[in-house]
Amino acid sequence: NLVYGSYLPHGTPSVRQWSTEGLILDPESMSWFGDRYTGGRNIPMDDPYFSPLYGVLDDMPPGLFTVGTWDPLLDDTLFMAMRWLAAGHDTELAIYPGGTHAFDAFPTHIALEARTRMHNFIRSVVRST
Repeated sequence: NLVYGSYLPHGTPSVRQWSTEGLILDPESMSWFGDRYTGGRNIPMDDPYFSPLYGVLDDMPPGLFTVGTWDPLLDDTLFMAMRWLAAGHDTELAIYPGGTHAFDAFPTHIALEARTRMHNFIRSVVRST
């Protein structure tokens, strides 16, 4: 289960266009996290160690991609799910209307729904191996 991942830390439109309305994650925070991840080095945006969207996705397991519509990482999740699918892997995409970044950590109906789906997905993958 890949939950609201950051696969192109400084680049997707939803990250660049997101406002700073206090929905947990904003473009400034994303930039800060990206800078910490690279250690201040000038790493090309297409380096797969920095931007997994450019990585080789051979031999990957089934993937469940989970994200809310109010998460700046929405595009990251959509793009990676499509890359996963294009690489020939079983792929599920779960988009939760109104879900913010880390929405599944809060005591809400959609969080319970998302966590239930995640648990069922992981259980089914483990049972099939």
